[in-house]
Amino acid sequence: MTGTSPFRPRTILAWVAVAAVLFAVPTIQDSLGTPLYHIIFLYSVFFWITQATSWNIFSGYSGYFSFGQGAFYGAGVYCTAILVTRHDFTLLPSLPVGAIVGALIALASGVLVFRLRRLTGEIFALFSLAIALGLGALANNWGAIDGGRGITLGSVDYPEFLGDTNQMLYYVALVLMLGAVFLAFSIQHSRFGFGLFAIRDDERVASGLGVPALRYKLLIFSLNGAIAGISGALHAVQINFVSPASAFGIRIPLFVIVMSVVGGRRHWLGPVVGAVLIYTVNDRLVGAGLAEVAQMLLAVVLILATVFLKGGIIVRLRERPWLALGAGAVVLAVQIVVLDSSIITDAAVAMMVALATLFLPERVYELIPGVRTPSERSDDSGPEEEAVEGEDDDRVTHT
Repeated sequence: MTGTSPFRPRTILAWVAVAAVLFAVPTIQDSLGTPLYHIIFLYSVFFWITQATSWNIFSGYSGYFSFGQGAFYGAGVYCTAILVTRHDFTLLPSLPVGAIVGALIALASGVLVFRLRRLTGEIFALFSLAIALGLGALANNWGAIDGGRGITLGSVDYPEFLGDTNQMLYYVALVLMLGAVFLAFSIQHSRFGFGLFAIRDDERVASGLGVPALRYKLLIFSLNGAIAGISGALHAVQINFVSPASAFGIRIPLFVIVMSVVGGRRHWLGPVVGAVLIYTVNDRLVGAGLAEVAQMLLAVVLILATVFLKGGIIVRLRERPWLALGAGAVVLAVQIVVLDSSIITDAAVAMMVALATLFLPERVYELIPGVRTPSERSDDSGPEEEAVEGEDDDRVTHT
């Protein structure tokens, strides 16, 4: 492990500043009279960041590629739907129930599969998908859960101080998102995280070095289930109608996987970057009636990121931060001044421009005065800095 604590004053201040700004957004929106859709949009961004982060702390950190995200999300959705409509629960008490049920499903599945070391790779991926599909079939055929009819939530009771429904969803989703991302950040810089990375690199070697692989996998899989479950429990209020096909379908796992892979599975910030980019662009295209174009663009971005951006966007962004952010900021400013379009549309275009700069070959950097190439920065970094930048390459050694 590295000797520098990640919880330095500067880091803590950055977390507090980001949280303060995000918590102030609804108040700013009210005072400026901006469209309510901005709050709804940000809620959706928080939802996808939380889901992608919950998947990544397990699959990205441990290397066990899971298609079972729909099982945990669907369990959370149905917990809220059943408790609110049949047992007169208010919203907030139903959220921890969704987390507990999601964690228990993950724990039970993990106890079954992790003891069999041959159930790894694509076999584990198929097993996790089977869990989600099996739960969907159970909900569809068992009347105590759904019976195939679907459940309409209607109005849901919650504390009045949270504001209207959209503000309540925003604040609660923000808390869940910040908690999930901070947990991912903390795990990555902990002994627990180094153990997970060692498992990802070579589980047998990790076990030989003293990493309690079974216990670590069960714990992180349970955290994956809990976060996905509580996020799904809140999302039930947003979608308002719950059905087995939507709750346990393949859409949630696929989007979450794409967001994490494109953003970067080996870094806590990867799912955040991927979720913001993928959801924003997809939302703008679908809203413009270009759903087919959105799907094709999503496939193209996934292919390009997989082939040309090893480790995801976050790795290249750390190599080329100012060029990408600068290009995006300039494009955003020009659109705001010249065009009369939505700020979300402007942001989507700016993010695509910033993404395009990440694919520029290194020789292009030589043509830009004052900009050092990634290799030049690598040459200037000392041994200690190189170890931090390449921390994802060899976790077994650190462990």
